[in-house]
Amino acid sequence: MDERASKCVDASPSVSPFMAWGKPDVDPSPSWLHAIASNDSSVRSLCVLPSRAFDEGVQIALARALRANAVVERLSASGRALTLASAREFANAIASNATLKAVNLGDESFGDASEGTSALNVVLDGVAANAGLETIALDGKGVSDSSACALARALRGCATLREISIGRNPALSGRGLKTALDGASGAFEALDASESELDDDGAEALKGLLSSSKVSMRELSVARCVFTNEGLSALGSGLAACATLRRLDASGVRLGDGGAATFFARTKDDGVEGELAEIDLAECGICEARDVEALDAFLRAARRSSAVNLRGNAFGDAGMYVLAAGAFSARAPQSLDLSSCGLTARAVDALKVPLSTSTSLSVFDNPKLGDDGISRLFAAADASSVSCLDLGAVGLTTNGLSAIVEALKSAQTFTNLRTLIIGGNPGAQEDSWERLVTNLRGVRPSLDVAWRAADGGDDSKLQRDAQGRVIGVDNSHGLP
Repeated sequence: MDERASKCVDASPSVSPFMAWGKPDVDPSPSWLHAIASNDSSVRSLCVLPSRAFDEGVQIALARALRANAVVERLSASGRALTLASAREFANAIASNATLKAVNLGDESFGDASEGTSALNVVLDGVAANAGLETIALDGKGVSDSSACALARALRGCATLREISIGRNPALSGRGLKTALDGASGAFEALDASESELDDDGAEALKGLLSSSKVSMRELSVARCVFTNEGLSALGSGLAACATLRRLDASGVRLGDGGAATFFARTKDDGVEGELAEIDLAECGICEARDVEALDAFLRAARRSSAVNLRGNAFGDAGMYVLAAGAFSARAPQSLDLSSCGLTARAVDALKVPLSTSTSLSVFDNPKLGDDGISRLFAAADASSVSCLDLGAVGLTTNGLSAIVEALKSAQTFTNLRTLIIGGNPGAQEDSWERLVTNLRGVRPSLDVAWRAADGGDDSKLQRDAQGRVIGVDNSHGLP
């Protein structure tokens, strides 16, 4: 999904003073407000930071300035309470502004309807009349059932609205969610319901959204959501029926103790209809044989998967061999994360296909791989397609690193390797480790080797994708 408006983004160096952390504004008409009112072409994204004054007067002035502004595309004042009066002004601004693409307003009181209506409902009426908005962030904004109809109107009325985040709103029931999502149509394609406790009605609402002929869902996040077995079954049915879904984030959903078997049952029977490419199932507790077999059937059915994250599922060597004989028997996704999966040296034989077809492979935090496992890995890496390899915290000693140096002297070993992460290993505490790293760079001058960042708790040098996977090293930071 696109980065939400809650992230502070400088569109140009000239607007950096408006984004700077510092002393709170005391000027009732701050400079950044003048920039919005004057249609300053350099200010395309505005984030009102917590240190900035943002009382009702400033809110109303900003909303009125936005009505005539034709430059700002992203607006964030998240974590700031809105009054009903300022909400009405923002509703008018949003309704008439065709330039805004992303809006993130309000705090946990946004949905409070104790005065008869809520600031959220008022703003949503403005969204319903808008002709260009694409994204609204409502996660943790106190959304309740009293806002469900207003949200449905917004989804129905704003033909360009394609993404909503609505997680962390415990007062929104499953029935309320269904009412809201019934309004989804047209361009709507992405829903983030992360960290929600979804009852069976809520799961049925998601099933209905995935199965709907009114929308073409591309992305769904239910990360760290809580489902019953019935809810998992309903969501799995929707997943099997969705022909357009490209990204699924179910990380942290409890799929152990038969949960995966329930979740993926329809997929096993009917296959995956869609174009599912990115699959995040990190930390789902998949370890029992029946759940691993269900996972394997799902991954086999998802024939277009290009990025699969299985981090933190302790299925061990036995589970890895199930995947090697099934989902990964002929091809593996381009990006495969097997971190913290309980692998030992015996699992290396099951990694032959990922070594030959994946470009990014992580076995981070599998300490029982050890020197023996890593030696086997490099021995099987002739003409490997892997360009980024994460061997952090795999129990590597200086002997193991010395073996890696020797292995990489052969041009056929990991031919395409560009990034190697070896931080968090016990050998890094030895004096000879740094010398071996220097030798490694001498053998492969073009290879980026990261180890101090992880050992020192600073991973700013590591480039990561949206799911947190390491995809490279930023040399501009002066990696050791």
